[in-house]
Amino acid sequence: MEITIKHFDGQYPSFNILLHSAPGSEPFLEIKGCKIVEGSSGPFISYPSRKQDNGKYWNHVYGGEKFNAAVLKKAQSTTQRPPAPRQAPSHDAVKARQLPPRTASGFDDGDDIPW
Repeated sequence: MEITIKHFDGQYPSFNILLHSAPGSEPFLEIKGCKIVEGSSGPFISYPSRKQDNGKYWNHVYGGEKFNAAVLKKAQSTTQRPPAPRQAPSHDAVKARQLPPRTASGFDDGDDIPW
């Protein structure tokens, strides 16, 4: 079995786990929305879950100890540097933006819309 990891950046960086029968083959299983979480006894894989009405989370996937260790090792080895936190643009940057020209009515007339 081959494990590949597909990372996704964003507000909540996550990754998908793809399982293949052999290297280069089509994946037979994909687990979406996994994360590495720093716990009190070290990092662990957080699988997709849903919050119940009672406030507790119900996991959709469980991995065995050896599988989780292999996924964690693979995910950490392929992790890119986390993106820098987004900052609001400065007043000068906002002022420097050029807005598209407006029509006499003040609205875009939609000439460039293909339908």
